[in-house]
Amino acid sequence: MQRVKRKQEKELEPTQSILKREIVKTVSFSIIASIAVLSMSFYFSEYSESATIRDVGLIFGILVGIVPLTIHQLKQVQRRDNIDRNMPMFLLALLSSVQSGANLIKAIEQAAERNLGALTPELKNLKANLSWGTPMDEAFENFAERTGTRVSRRVTVLLEMAMKIGGDVTENLEMIQKHVSEMQNIEKGRKSALQPYTYTIWISFAVFLAVSVLLTTSFFSEMEKVQEGLLASGSGTDGLFGSMASMDIGAMESALFNMAIIEAVFGGLAAGKIGSGSYVAGTKHVVGMIVIAVIAFNILM
Repeated sequence: MQRVKRKQEKELEPTQSILKREIVKTVSFSIIASIAVLSMSFYFSEYSESATIRDVGLIFGILVGIVPLTIHQLKQVQRRDNIDRNMPMFLLALLSSVQSGANLIKAIEQAAERNLGALTPELKNLKANLSWGTPMDEAFENFAERTGTRVSRRVTVLLEMAMKIGGDVTENLEMIQKHVSEMQNIEKGRKSALQPYTYTIWISFAVFLAVSVLLTTSFFSEMEKVQEGLLASGSGTDGLFGSMASMDIGAMESALFNMAIIEAVFGGLAAGKIGSGSYVAGTKHVVGMIVIAVIAFNILM
């Protein structure tokens, strides 16, 4: 009996969010991996005397530092979206329990036993806080911070008001549930309306790369032949096409590559802001565009 009691108490004990521990591990791994890739790229570039290895290594070193953080952020975005999707189901569960005769605290404890995806662990933690005698305001504030979404924070505030004001709890829960559902429908409509603009950014980036490939493989290669002809004829910088002999084709290709990287960074961030409402969510677009740019300029050209 004592073991069962201890186990139950342990299950009801409030737990600390694992997000802080995960972000520390992710940042540590990203820094170590990024330093390792940068060191290797500079080491090999010194022996090969190739600026391309150094530049590509620098880019991939930065990417290695960004990708783990991006994956971590995408997991958090998915978790928050899952919480928001299950929030109406949580409110319906509260409404059902209250209509059955339970008070709001008991309804929250019953909802914590349901399968509500990523919302379930946070509800269990809320239940544990309430069972351990944590003040209601502090318990709900902790719940809002752990979930980390605007919808959950608004629901928390409305639930606190419903518990403090009293009155017809069933009617209050119905109004809150309708409010949350309308908010989610509006957000879905916004994302659907702005999704084509995300595709537009990717298409414009692809067009820029295609033009750059054509310039490098066709126009710049012909310019190199003209330069070789001018130098072979001994005319140098004299004559009608003499100015072409002093052009640095490598610098022009490098300028196009730098422009592609700049467009990838700012275009990716803009795509994330438009599509998901967050610049951080645009890091996945940034990484994808940079990888495509590196392949296009170092393999296709």
